[in-house]
Amino acid sequence: MKYSDLPDDLRLKFDTYSLDVIVVSDTDEEEVREMFLRLQNGTTLKAQERRNAMPGQMRDFIREFASHKFFQNCGFSNSRYTFDLVAAQMAAIELNGGPCNVKNANLNSMYEEYRDFDRTGPKTKKIRRTLDFLLKAFPEKTPELERYSVITLYSMVSHCLEKYVIQDRHDDLSSWFIAFEGKRTAEDALPEDRRDPEFLVYKDRTSHSTDAEDSIRWRHEFMLRKFFEASPNIEQKDDQRLFSHEQRLAIYRRDQGMCRVKIKCNGDKCEWDKWEADHVSPWSRGGKTTVQNGQVACLPCNAAKSDLVQVQGQIG
Repeated sequence: MKYSDLPDDLRLKFDTYSLDVIVVSDTDEEEVREMFLRLQNGTTLKAQERRNAMPGQMRDFIREFASHKFFQNCGFSNSRYTFDLVAAQMAAIELNGGPCNVKNANLNSMYEEYRDFDRTGPKTKKIRRTLDFLLKAFPEKTPELERYSVITLYSMVSHCLEKYVIQDRHDDLSSWFIAFEGKRTAEDALPEDRRDPEFLVYKDRTSHSTDAEDSIRWRHEFMLRKFFEASPNIEQKDDQRLFSHEQRLAIYRRDQGMCRVKIKCNGDKCEWDKWEADHVSPWSRGGKTTVQNGQVACLPCNAAKSDLVQVQGQIG
């Protein structure tokens, strides 16, 4: 039937039917096609797609942040704004000052709380500096850069740029990471009873609750320690005597907790809370506070060595 042949009540329904029209601007053909397929298939919007519709400066910053060239070199695609999701998780870690929960509920709260986010402030500059460092470390497509490892790499590089002298250690980071991933892959191929227990835990932390704070923090500390073991001559920015927590971890694991000073013992095994990180070359004589210049010392040996140094007229 033609419209003119319809009964009056049906013509009225046609005439008064409301159509919702959305005009999309500043987009590309790929996004249009993706939207078309989603609408035709009835696909539900993902959390990050919904966040991209939220107003505010944080949304605009994350969109800009996700266009950084580093993301193009990662091993995952930008399907349904995955780059934006990872960028938002990185921003959350930076704003928190370290590992934190980066689940969807946490990111939603961040978008709301930082609607007036300063896109020229110190946090913004720190984020860009960290991504620039990662781009120099991985200037080409690197399939090993999966979502979970990128989040952890961002966390540890951000931490190191603040605390350590690593500005020119891009090659060290990339070489270590590729070797780390090779070790992880080799461990996965072994029977479970022959695998390194720590890599078993790492696999679990990258398979379950990957966006939870405790999982990210464990991966952060584990990978940071492994990085320091591979690059033991990295120095702290502040020339200080005390070893940092991550340096102590690397020293303790490298020495297997065994005292290396051996003045009062024969290389006894030390419990974690009953040892000191000792400078092989004394700090007072210019010895660096690095993993390379550190060693495990049991408490009696550490005290005895201090007494010897003081007798020789040295300090520390």
